Amino acid sequence: MTNKLSLLLLTIPVLAAAQSPSDGQVRTRQLWDTTLIDQRPAAKAPAAKPSAIKRPPSGAVNGALVGITVWRLRPSKPSDGAGVRSLIHEDSGDHELTPERVAASTPLAEGQKVRVSAEAAQEGYLYIIDRDEYEDGTKGDPYLIFPTLKTRGGDNHVAPGVVLEIPAHDDSPPYFEVRRSRPDQTNEVLTFLITPQPLAELNIDKGRQKLTNLQVAAWEKQWRTKSQKLEDAAHEGKVYTVTEKLAARGEKLLSKQDPLPQTMYRVDCKKGDPVMLDLQLRIAK
Repeated sequence: MTNKLSLLLLTIPVLAAAQSPSDGQVRTRQLWDTTLIDQRPAAKAPAAKPSAIKRPPSGAVNGALVGITVWRLRPSKPSDGAGVRSLIHEDSGDHELTPERVAASTPLAEGQKVRVSAEAAQEGYLYIIDRDEYEDGTKGDPYLIFPTLKTRGGDNHVAPGVVLEIPAHDDSPPYFEVRRSRPDQTNEVLTFLITPQPLAELNIDKGRQKLTNLQVAAWEKQWRTKSQKLEDAAHEGKVYTVTEKLAARGEKLLSKQDPLPQTMYRVDCKKGDPVMLDLQLRIAK
């Protein structure tokens, strides 16, 4: 797998970065958050008395929920906690970087280092397909970039509270670097596919695998449905927490008290059906 950021996802309506969310969008996002929170395991030691915890409104959410956070790695500041900084070893020397949340639609400069983490409100098996997208709307060859045997030994099981992060902290390097494959590339697109059972036709390898366009098109025809996404505007720009760091390393589950994903997707599908959605990352001009 190359270290170039190339993420394949299906087309989803995008909220303009400069546009403030409406009251209806805020309430909808709160409802989605509550649904995910209710599926997470309870904290071993509550962070506060139940009466002191402000809970979003409860209610039923139709379809599947998937939370995704894009982490932009920036040089660490003195105010960043030591527990959330990442010491990156590179040929040019050692660097301390701190992951901070960005909205999924945030343009990313070439050379920017990023990670992506995902959590689902339902149990299943996660696959991530990566493609370049160009000015004319065409896409490059699809590559399966997750799972690989290099990340969690190929374990791609997802469930509420389970965080899967790519690249993993022990990958080399532990980030994607945004680079255009050719001058007219505009986006990096990741397709997230969550299936109720592992895909028998795929053999997990040490690195990324090239897929055929026919294979991906068949999955899209079978499983693609409408999707909607909403950002957590209040937490954009927040840095990694120690809890999120431990969860991404598989050392704990996120509980009801822990931070929620930056971007939440609701996929219009029936319970138990495969879930397919696109995360389109823009490359800044």
